Amino acid sequence: QPTPGLLTHRTNGGNTMSTITDEDYKTHMTPIVAEGFTLDPPGFERLSSWTHMLMHLVNARTTFEWVRDHPVELGELENSLRQQAFFVAGIMAYCRCFASSGSGVPMLDAKKVYEGSDDGKQIHERLIGLRNSIAAHTDASDIVRLTLAVKEEPERLVIRHLWTMAIPVNEIADFLEAVAHTEHFVTVSLNKYLNRLEKDRGKTIELD
Repeated sequence: QPTPGLLTHRTNGGNTMSTITDEDYKTHMTPIVAEGFTLDPPGFERLSSWTHMLMHLVNARTTFEWVRDHPVELGELENSLRQQAFFVAGIMAYCRCFASSGSGVPMLDAKKVYEGSDDGKQIHERLIGLRNSIAAHTDASDIVRLTLAVKEEPERLVIRHLWTMAIPVNEIADFLEAVAHTEHFVTVSLNKYLNRLEKDRGKTIELD
């Protein structure tokens, strides 16, 4: 199963915006080039574009696994925010596989990915619904409630802005299954392309 390699990039501190400059990128990729690899060579454009998809799927799987493996600590704001951040990141990463992301970047068709799997379609629709309700908007969600609490006292009004969020940990296994199902679909699609590439190049292809 193909997965993209991850190379972390450390940016310098300061007041300027952190970016990956061409010089930084060249330095960062030096070890890969030293191994004999050519970066983004011509003739591999279609294959290269799938790196976006693999990145999203690895991101989705890893973040959902984090939520699964780190129990919620009720009443702890920092823990709750961290749980929400990872949960939303997993949702967004998965849903990006099914959304237009720019010229040349693949976009999956849910009808093809979940053909013959009604349960899979329902989980997919649940993830899309969560993306629309809590990741993109928070005005209509079954796991987020915003409340304004007002207490009137003789000399003052006490106001609290309250936010209640439930992390559906009982659904994480289903979400991970949806990610795995999508990964399998992508792997099959990539393997078909790699088989054609092997014939065109006359060489065996190995994924590192």
